[in-house]
Amino acid sequence: EAGVRMNNLITSLENELGGLKKEKTKLDCDLAGRQAVLCHSDERQGLLDGVKKLEEEHGDLEKKLEKFSDCDPDLYLEMKKGLATTKESANRWVDNIWCLQGWMNKKFPGREKDIKQFFKQNGVTDDLDTIP
Repeated sequence: EAGVRMNNLITSLENELGGLKKEKTKLDCDLAGRQAVLCHSDERQGLLDGVKKLEEEHGDLEKKLEKFSDCDPDLYLEMKKGLATTKESANRWVDNIWCLQGWMNKKFPGREKDIKQFFKQNGVTDDLDTIP
């Protein structure tokens, strides 16, 4: 049974190899025909040089355009949309800090001075306020 499978596999691979050889021959003939039509003239060389120059110029212009990517109006609008969310988040944090300080003052009466000192040590000053 294994021998039959091997023979079938060999036969199918030989058939596939034959098909691929025919396809390669056809493609080689097609390539030769196209190369015969393609003549290496001075006009063609001039056009290729022109394409190369244009590609270099395009690369240079892309580099110059990269310098101005910070001034992109779409990027500016995206940042402006994100500004409202950022502002709301910052105000929420400020409110949470003041709520925490108020809760601590109620939970630990008589220790307001220590609580205020703790917040000052961690960067929360009296002038901290929400963003209008």
